[in-house]
Amino acid sequence: MQGFTLIEILIVVFIIGLTASVISLSMSDDKKDSAPYQEASKLLQSIAFVSEYSALNGDVIAMFVNQRQSEDALNKQWCYSWKRFRDNNWGELPGEILPEHCLADTLVWELVIEGHIYAYDPDVEIQPPVLVFSPSGEATPVEMALFESAASGSTTNNAQHIEIDMMGISRWLEQDEAEAGNDK
Repeated sequence: MQGFTLIEILIVVFIIGLTASVISLSMSDDKKDSAPYQEASKLLQSIAFVSEYSALNGDVIAMFVNQRQSEDALNKQWCYSWKRFRDNNWGELPGEILPEHCLADTLVWELVIEGHIYAYDPDVEIQPPVLVFSPSGEATPVEMALFESAASGSTTNNAQHIEIDMMGISRWLEQDEAEAGNDK
């Protein structure tokens, strides 16, 4: 009987390792290309900007959410805008710093505000703010989940979760987990 040589075993181990790394890279790229991931990234960028803008300019700034009928008339489309509070009124930010942004109509956005599930009410003329940043750095505690609707035909679960605490600190749970996994 003849066994395998050390070189043959090393080649097999190398091929298995290479295959595993290619598979893991292709799987992680899918998440970064997903609509929930892209929208969570944009949302966190605007949240970070608004938090700093509020502190630097002494303005109370809030996020307002609305739901519109999408072009295909089957889904609702989530949109959000930022407004500042001045002269006892919510008004636009100067110079269209952050214009209204609408998510893809295949995305579902779930919000929990101060421990209560948010339900959009189209009958309310002036919607209340969802997330408020004060100049002191404090914010409304909010939990958000972005994911693709079942009707979109997506077979992957790329849900993204964001939390903003009372001190205005935002956390992207999936990114935190990925970074913690990379540190090990």
